[in-house]
Amino acid sequence: MKKVITGEELQRKMLESIELLCGVVKDSLGPKGNNVLINSSDREPFITNDGVTIASNITSEDIVVETILEIAKEASLKTNEVVGDGTTTTIVLLETIIKEGLKIPKENRGTLKKELEESLKEVLQKLEIFKTKPTKNDLKKIAAVAANDKEIGTLVTEVFMKTKSRDSIFLKESKTEKTTYETVKGYSLEVKIPEEYFLDKEYLEVENCQIVFLDENVENLEEISNIINQSIKYQKSYILLTEGYSKNVKENLLNLFLEKKCQIIITEWFEYRNEKEEIFEDIVSLVTEEGYIAKCKITKNQIVLHSKENTVKRRKVLKKYQAQSNEEYQKEVLAERIAKLHYGLATIYVGAPTTTEKREKIMRYEDALCAIEIAKNGIVPGGGLCFYQISEELNVKTNGEKILKNALSTPIKQILENASIKKEDILNTMKEEKFQKLYNVKTNTFENIKDTDIKEPIEVVSYALKNAVSIACMLLSINHVIINDFQKEKTLNFSDF
Repeated sequence: MKKVITGEELQRKMLESIELLCGVVKDSLGPKGNNVLINSSDREPFITNDGVTIASNITSEDIVVETILEIAKEASLKTNEVVGDGTTTTIVLLETIIKEGLKIPKENRGTLKKELEESLKEVLQKLEIFKTKPTKNDLKKIAAVAANDKEIGTLVTEVFMKTKSRDSIFLKESKTEKTTYETVKGYSLEVKIPEEYFLDKEYLEVENCQIVFLDENVENLEEISNIINQSIKYQKSYILLTEGYSKNVKENLLNLFLEKKCQIIITEWFEYRNEKEEIFEDIVSLVTEEGYIAKCKITKNQIVLHSKENTVKRRKVLKKYQAQSNEEYQKEVLAERIAKLHYGLATIYVGAPTTTEKREKIMRYEDALCAIEIAKNGIVPGGGLCFYQISEELNVKTNGEKILKNALSTPIKQILENASIKKEDILNTMKEEKFQKLYNVKTNTFENIKDTDIKEPIEVVSYALKNAVSIACMLLSINHVIINDFQKEKTLNFSDF
């Protein structure tokens, strides 16, 4: 069966959808926002205050409400996809725009989309006035605010300054309660040194070495006799990569190595065969014109290749593959390889007493990393101050301007409300100070906007508003909703029993 929803019923369903979505999500906004416990069918229950995660888990048994919900969620999801932060602010803005828009009579809504879009352009232009270039200390503050944790902000900034790129940093659960990180500059491969005697110290460095990929296990020395002869005659250094070696090969090569007759280091490498060819191409891009890797650092379970060669071309190829891939796992593998060819890799091992807390902290580390990456393009005072100041300065001539003016004042009010603070007194003080001071909810004090820790990337703020306006315009333009396969409620009669 099909059902068409229109008129007052549609308006009620629209409000129900928005209140269901926004009512839960907005409660998590700001440093004193609340957490949400989520029971998911594909994982253990977990706790989070991450806006997009909360939004994506909100559903309704009412098929009409659920249909509208799916469209409304896109505002938050799109913000997360582009800038990785600002998702809760997007939802807060969306709620006000939708609710205010629904108050306008249908006959006056024809020009509303254009009015909202024109007002949006004006707001984005005004927002540019607040923009400044971030310092390292600014990045630290932004990361701390995004994660709602000063220690996370400091650690993330430290790692980011080493790698210069969000794509080079990976988050994993620690096996302990302690959070640690490690950085590897260069292209790393996970290997095993079959004979520990190759390493009489923590690591071995080899310069101007050649990497040799072998398709099959090496069972006798004759199979690699040419390599052995080259190493002995010309004192060349080789690193062999294959899945295994016979005992005889290992013993003979070890003796030659210890006697310093040749420098051939054998490693066991167990990458999947379909990835070997791709990784081989990565390493080829690191090789000098003379056919060498400039420097290789070898440990018992890893080799790291260092090169002065430009890998831009190879990285472009991998990014193209990444864009074409439909598999999330494959995208992550390619992202890791791209990072190895750029600045190297950094891994943050997030620790906590319980798995639930580790997962919650990983989300906050993710927020901090996204915020710091996007902040490179410029920052503005945070805490909703910019939106509120622009709201106070906007001249209202159209319905669209009126709606946006009201919406821009909601993020700061919601932050204060979530902290159980009387917003009227705070907002009046900020206006009296001509918006040169903002209120720090964490410390319960006013701070000069030039010295405050509360700053955020301009792109996060602007995308939150753009996506909220975009989805709101789409939803407010709807006059009918058609539901296919609508299950009509069955009326029970005594004859049914």
